[in-house]
Amino acid sequence: MAKIRKYKLSWAASDSKNVVGYKVYWSKGTEVSYDSEYMDLINLTEIILPDDVPFSDSPIMFGVTAIDRDGNESDITTLPEPFQVQVPKAPEGLSIQHSENFMVLNSKKVVSTSPEHDGIDDPLADAIESHGDGKAAKMKYYDDVGYPRR
Repeated sequence: MAKIRKYKLSWAASDSKNVVGYKVYWSKGTEVSYDSEYMDLINLTEIILPDDVPFSDSPIMFGVTAIDRDGNESDITTLPEPFQVQVPKAPEGLSIQHSENFMVLNSKKVVSTSPEHDGIDDPLADAIESHGDGKAAKMKYYDDVGYPRR
């Protein structure tokens, strides 16, 4: 199962004065009709597509109709072409191997014995170790651009 971004569908409002809502239709493939799955909307002209719209490897066609107060429905306005989500291919070859580094675990802290970390000052680790009495350590953090974080 892939994680995909939410999509917003929008359209221009109908010029008719007696419109009370819209229907959004969707169907897998290249065509949508009044027999397709749909959702009723009260006078909205944009929606975030709900999770029950089936995004997959196949294209989906969307259409919108206007509904008047008597229940009459307009022609279907459709997208110029079917919409298709392009999900990237998953990475392959995941593996796990032994490392030359070790960690000593106890119930209070993690101590790294990695050779590349020997002799390197770590202000966060120093603050944690020196404030083991429960007092809050005051530190300044910077984002990846160099601005202080609040």
